[in-house]
Amino acid sequence: VAWMALGGGALLTPGLLFSTSSLDPPFEAVANPAAWPAMRVPVDVLRYVGLAGAMGAVPLAALSLLARFRAARGVERQQLKWMALVAVPLPLFVVATFFMAIFDLTAMLGVTAGLMVIVLPVAAGLAVSQYHLYEVDRLLSRALAYVLLSGLVLGSYATVVLVSGLVAGGLGSGSQVAAVLGTLVAVSIAWPARGRLQDALDRRFNRREFEAISVVRRFVRDPSPTATIEEVLREALRDPSIDVAYWIDDRARWVAEDGRPIDAGRTAIEVRRRGVPVAAVSYDAARIDQHLVETAAAEARPELENTRLRAAIALQLVEVRESRARIVAAQLAEREKIERNLHDGAQQRLLGLAFQLRAAAVSGDGERTRLVLDSAVEEIQRAVRELRDLANGLHPAILSDGGLAAALDDLAARTPLPVRLEATAERFAPEIEAAAWFIACEAVANSVKHARATRIDVEVRRREGRLVLAVADDGVGGADAGGRGLRGLADRAEAAGGSLTVGASASGGSLVRVELPCAS
Repeated sequence: VAWMALGGGALLTPGLLFSTSSLDPPFEAVANPAAWPAMRVPVDVLRYVGLAGAMGAVPLAALSLLARFRAARGVERQQLKWMALVAVPLPLFVVATFFMAIFDLTAMLGVTAGLMVIVLPVAAGLAVSQYHLYEVDRLLSRALAYVLLSGLVLGSYATVVLVSGLVAGGLGSGSQVAAVLGTLVAVSIAWPARGRLQDALDRRFNRREFEAISVVRRFVRDPSPTATIEEVLREALRDPSIDVAYWIDDRARWVAEDGRPIDAGRTAIEVRRRGVPVAAVSYDAARIDQHLVETAAAEARPELENTRLRAAIALQLVEVRESRARIVAAQLAEREKIERNLHDGAQQRLLGLAFQLRAAAVSGDGERTRLVLDSAVEEIQRAVRELRDLANGLHPAILSDGGLAAALDDLAARTPLPVRLEATAERFAPEIEAAAWFIACEAVANSVKHARATRIDVEVRRREGRLVLAVADDGVGGADAGGRGLRGLADRAEAAGGSLTVGASASGGSLVRVELPCAS
């Protein structure tokens, strides 16, 4: 519709400019000096087509306002209310004006044309004053502030120059001292006056934004220990549904102020500092305007940044508590496993051996006693092997004697799948080697049990003061980093000051990658 109106006006202008038709009364005797008789037909076509386009755009614009009003919600619907009410009688005014012109009813034509011209700006003015249509109040406030400030600066400059000139001996002396003094006075007045003028005009023309900014500024300047910035934004913007999420960069997640994971709302204003996300303020778009939220969030940026730092610390505390609980549970599970292995293995063998020896002692049969003693030696050797294997599971002797490379080589030899091992022979701190070995054992065991792999690759190297361990397989993939097993490995890595990540291997299986600090 807008393009139709512009196009109609563009065609109508040359059609009227070069028209050979007589002017309207009482100027019918005046000849058009720009008339182009040779192009009369094309000029008339331009005039009628342009008139049809321009006039036809008026009722279509009214219908478009009604359509927008039906689809609008909340504040936008209130903004369009007055315009939509005007859109209803506007086509009637157009038709009435057309017929008044045809029947030469001059008085009635003036009334209908005047009404058609007046109702639109009146409705727009009501929408602007009541519901901030087009945000004219904000623009008016800024423009008026700069106009008044410019007048104040120029007036102060001129006054100082005139007074200084008179004191120095007349206006025509051309003294540069007067100009310098006028400039200094104008500059000294401009900055404090701008802030006061802007506040006064905002209080008059954009009161809601002014009050919201005032509430936020007071809190940022003097934070209350009993209130949060989220509560202050709810009070300032009068929207109880406001939520604030904080971006933790090293975790790549949004969290609440207490460290709980939270999703940034779909209708949210993202606050950034030097290109890095700080917070996301979610709000009810049907209740408040986006610009108002952006302005309040910008004013609250310093406090949002402080709260984000507290949220990062709270998240770390939450993770520490959760990891401690998992470590305690893992320790209990390991103790139960050791107890079960001792009970079902070496303990049963030793108890059975004790019964056999007692039976041989009671029988008094020398040959039987000899056979029982031979069997007892074999049972004792089996029990020793089981205890040695159990001890190796707790901390293998080869790890202390030969280092991580030797322990991983022994692990590869005992694994039922082909294992390709690339490990540096360099020795590391005992606690780092132990953590890496336990993680490698569990990762290899997971690949054997769950991945349906045919090959496992284990790589260990030093890089930039960190021990990097990678265990990859060619299995089905899809390892869950949040699962109980891998979460326990991550806790072990974090307890040693490192980190663990889970991803896809080059062959489509799973990849467990661990980095542990090993700088001397």
